[in-house]
Amino acid sequence: MMKKRILLGVCAGVAVYKICYLVRLLLKKGFELKIIMTKSATKLLSPLLFESLGAEVEIELFQKEKPLLHIQLAQWPDLVVIAPATLNTLSKLSVGIADNLLLTTLFSLPSKKPVLFFPSMNENMWKHPLFQGNLKKLKKIKNYKIIEPKKGILASGKIGKGRMPEPEEIFKEIEKVFS
Repeated sequence: MMKKRILLGVCAGVAVYKICYLVRLLLKKGFELKIIMTKSATKLLSPLLFESLGAEVEIELFQKEKPLLHIQLAQWPDLVVIAPATLNTLSKLSVGIADNLLLTTLFSLPSKKPVLFFPSMNENMWKHPLFQGNLKKLKKIKNYKIIEPKKGILASGKIGKGRMPEPEEIFKEIEKVFS
């Protein structure tokens, strides 16, 4: 049986710290993994950490040696996972903005390629009417599945809806796609 390939998009949310454990789970279970980090995500977590775990990491859209990287990355995976999926990335995607490698790759995906989004943000951001409108647009796309955030203690210290699921829960959602 061929190894399943996962392209993991990592955005700049506080929950990014959970992704290291998810990467370890995926690699331990034999998935092939490539990671795209937004530039903002690299301010919170070094790409070197993911590379030391054994994952290939890409950040830059424009690379002389890889001019069509977004096309290559879009063709490669069996599944795309975006975690944490920030308000910024989700909103840009919903209105057609592709100004980084992650977004450009998402727009380059074949239309049947499954994409799982795991939003993570402050409760007020999650509930904002403009963002909820953006979410409605994304939910209409057949190959997109948005796993709603959990209620719990947020980075602000307040309790509210906005927590990204734990890595084990994300892993279970990934397994569901392949079962």
